[in-house]
Amino acid sequence: MKILSPGGNWMTVAGELALGLAELLPPGATVATVTGHAPAGLAWQGPRLVAEGRYELAITTPAWHLTLQDLPLACLAAFPHDDQLAFAVRKELGIDSLSQVKGLKVSMPGPGHPTHWAVERVLSQYGVAIDDLELLRDRPASLHASDLPPVDPGFDAVFDEALMTMRWKNLTQQYDLTFLPLDADVLDTCRDMGMTPGVLRAGRLRGVERDVPTVDFSGWYLYCARDLPDELAYAAVRALDERKEAISARFPMPLPPLTGPIDLPGDTPLPLHPGARAYYAEKGYL
Repeated sequence: MKILSPGGNWMTVAGELALGLAELLPPGATVATVTGHAPAGLAWQGPRLVAEGRYELAITTPAWHLTLQDLPLACLAAFPHDDQLAFAVRKELGIDSLSQVKGLKVSMPGPGHPTHWAVERVLSQYGVAIDDLELLRDRPASLHASDLPPVDPGFDAVFDEALMTMRWKNLTQQYDLTFLPLDADVLDTCRDMGMTPGVLRAGRLRGVERDVPTVDFSGWYLYCARDLPDELAYAAVRALDERKEAISARFPMPLPPLTGPIDLPGDTPLPLHPGARAYYAEKGYL
């Protein structure tokens, strides 16, 4: 079996899952966890790669990523991960709308990242194109490192997700930021494009003084093709269930990427695979 787990956090989850699966599969079976460069781009391609049979299992975020395309996929489990897309600008600029961001130096992920895809479509509704911005390639190598600069000091704005990381804590402590809300009609159009509206709650970060409507980026999801054999889906969620405490222990405080205890199966954007559902029903989790 091959598990597509692009990125460090998901390699941590997939590593524990692989260890559990190896104990349940027949003698001689192998389980590989696969990442690559750039990990976000690989995750973005994941649903298609799984549907094509290149991988048996994969992990992705956010929830709406799994429903953007009509692919023969099913979910196995959801992990607690509370996250939103933030549009933050330096307070001294006096900006109160995304229509005013042309020409700004913006820290954001590059093409291939779901953030880039979402930001491009949000900005277009305010008459702004990506080419109207000066993009900074300054995202830290580790978003959880406390000793890395969170942003290029010459930045004007940060359009990004992963709000639970040390990067955002450091960023909001070092700079005064204004978090720009998305208008209701913009969020309606985002929903029509397949994105899920969300809310950045007041007090989540320094500078978030009131609830900010935005695009939701919550949830990590373990998924597979619909035609994955039932016994493999069953084994995958059994292994996950048996190692969920070990997985949680790999994400210690403060600011863990998993923003709550693993409670299987969780709310999933796609129906559960029948093999996974059978296991959860057997355990009384449904």
